[in-house]
Amino acid sequence: MLILIVIMMVAFMMAVTFSVDIAQMHLARTELRSATDAAAKAAALELSQTFNEGLAIRRGQQIALRNTVNGDPLIVDASDFSFGASREAASGKFEFTAGQRPINSVKVNGKRTHGSTAGAVPMFFGNMVGFEFFEPQALSTATYIERDVVLVVDRSGSMAGDKIADLRDAINIFTSTLEGTPVKEQVGLASYNDRAREDVQLNEDLNLITRAMAAMPVGGFTSISRGMDAGHAIMNRSRDANFVEKTMIVMTDGKHNRGREPRESADEIARDGITIHTITFGAGADTARMREVATIGNGKTFHAASGDELREIYREIALTLSTMMTE
Repeated sequence: MLILIVIMMVAFMMAVTFSVDIAQMHLARTELRSATDAAAKAAALELSQTFNEGLAIRRGQQIALRNTVNGDPLIVDASDFSFGASREAASGKFEFTAGQRPINSVKVNGKRTHGSTAGAVPMFFGNMVGFEFFEPQALSTATYIERDVVLVVDRSGSMAGDKIADLRDAINIFTSTLEGTPVKEQVGLASYNDRAREDVQLNEDLNLITRAMAAMPVGGFTSISRGMDAGHAIMNRSRDANFVEKTMIVMTDGKHNRGREPRESADEIARDGITIHTITFGAGADTARMREVATIGNGKTFHAASGDELREIYREIALTLSTMMTE
């Protein structure tokens, strides 16, 4: 019995030592995940404010140092930061591609390995069985979205009456939806009949869009291309294309009858990396042509048969624009 008790005591002590090391491993892994997440989020926030990768790395490193892994501050080398873009895949998950532009994501490789500056995590009792160190790693991708949006709206004669009222309501819903999201957008407004004008330059004050829509006159023929060109001119004064998503939303209720072919304008706009969504409104809208414009601009096309549908479309687009994710 004494021999059996001794054997059982040895087994018990080994189980205790292993449980201590296993608990330490779980704790170190959890601490590393939290520290890496914090570093990625801080770097992404800094990048969104400064558009400077060097400053983003520095900020991420500062925040990492404020977090400990196994009692030591997490040291993240500059080479452990990757910048690129996250895009939604067919599976619905977001995939990060390093170096892709516009940059909207920062990936951080947090690690406590032998090759890292901080080194591996030493075990308490693992050396008894030749397992002296634990080498955890954690990958975290933080994504922000900076987006410049230009609304191009139809103010031709066919928009008189209920249609312009419905459009004003829809734009109000669009701006109020954007204001309720954490994503930073600057929004501009261009309008057109047979002539086009730049109503509002890109601005974070969305009330300017609402006021411009309220004062917008209606009348004249329809030149969709001139409206798109005016929107393009506004977008040319946008922020750095390396860090900002650019989107144009073109709305019409009629058929193009003045100026150059809208598809030509779409070609030029798309070459500048601007996504074009199109909205047709009512039975008289040129849906086929606007579908082609959206295809050229790598965007989506929508059709509203009524004012209620128009409002819902603008709400849907606003919600889509404001997607944020952290991987």
